[in-house]
Amino acid sequence: MKIYVVGSSKNKFLPLDNIREKFLIDQKHEGDNIDFMNPWFCELTGLYYLWKHCDDDIVGLEHYRRYFVNNKGNLLSEIEIKDMLKENDVLYVKCNYSLRTPPKTWLIKNHKWHEMQKFLMFIKCYVGQEYFNVCERHLNGDWHALGNMFIAKKNVIHEYSEFMYDLMFTYIEAEKHYGRTLPPRIIGYLAEFLFGAWLVYHQKKCKEVQVKFVR
Repeated sequence: MKIYVVGSSKNKFLPLDNIREKFLIDQKHEGDNIDFMNPWFCELTGLYYLWKHCDDDIVGLEHYRRYFVNNKGNLLSEIEIKDMLKENDVLYVKCNYSLRTPPKTWLIKNHKWHEMQKFLMFIKCYVGQEYFNVCERHLNGDWHALGNMFIAKKNVIHEYSEFMYDLMFTYIEAEKHYGRTLPPRIIGYLAEFLFGAWLVYHQKKCKEVQVKFVR
């Protein structure tokens, strides 16, 4: 089991246990990596490296300020995680909304909706109408999976990563072709708000867990 906790050398991390390891975005990494794309991919830079270099059967991604915890506020342990994943594919943090303020509303208020609209049109052309419909319903629903965070069976994340990075790299090339420049952090946002749609579309068994925010 391996969980990457993404941050930089300037950040303060909670004391980490034996299943957690820092992934520092301002540090060079050996082998296949997308370090140079971090300004757009954010924590997904760490996920890419985890996907390409980790062979553990259970993998995860946390932030230096956000951690998966149990009902006592302690970091989820290896035993707790394995027990939860006996009947589930993915552990995640659910960000809940009311139907009056769906994820789409947050994206509009935070000036991300224009980019999401372009991305949805790309999904419609590149992936297809059915998946586009799922994504659209998800953004008009009442939740999204917070922060690109997860703990999951490796085969599930391998499946997700193959799909998501192919989608994102192709989208970036399409935007370059049309002479458009992507704003900072946007790939991270696009992936975060549509991770839940991917889980729903592929009928993954998911369990919501608590998160600890550290300032």
